[in-house]
Amino acid sequence: MEEIKEEFCNLLEQNINQIGRSDIKIILGDFNAKVGIESIYKPTIGNESLCNENNNNGTKMIHFAISNGLHVRSTTFPHKDIHKETWYSADGRTAYQIDHVLITNTFRSAIADIRILRGPDIGSDHNSLKINFKVKLRVKIGNKYNEKRKMVNIFIIQSGNKNML
Repeated sequence: MEEIKEEFCNLLEQNINQIGRSDIKIILGDFNAKVGIESIYKPTIGNESLCNENNNNGTKMIHFAISNGLHVRSTTFPHKDIHKETWYSADGRTAYQIDHVLITNTFRSAIADIRILRGPDIGSDHNSLKINFKVKLRVKIGNKYNEKRKMVNIFIIQSGNKNML
C-alpha cells in the first residue's frame, strides 16, 4: 500500500511540475489525511484543523505541500467543528476532516473561505465542500486593462471512498 501512495505522490508531483509558475495550482481531494495543530506546520496548515495530531497521511500531505510550494487552505478558516467534518462513519457518530484543498502559496489569498455543506444528501459518506474563490480578472477596454474582482463559489461533491493518499 505504501508503494502505491509513493507512486501516486511522484506522479502528482510530476504533473504539478509541468504547470507554469504563473498558473494557479489547486489540488482537491480525499487525502485520508488527518491534519493536526502542530506548531511547526502552522505556516502551511493554519490554526483551524479539526484534529489534534497528524496521521501518517496527514504528515505526507503536509510534506508534499511544503516541498511543492502549496498551502493547505481547508484547515485555515474558523468554523464550528460540524462545518469542518468532511467525512463521517456509517454509525454517524465519528467524523473527521480528511478532504483537503491545497493551493499555490502565492495565490492562497484567492480562497476566501471553505466550509462544509451538510444539507444535501449526495449518497456518499463525504460532505460537500463550498469554496469561495476570489479572482482578479483583467479586462481590456480599448488600449487599457482594467482589473475587476470577481467572487466565484465552487461546490465540490465527493463521491465514493477512493483515497488519494
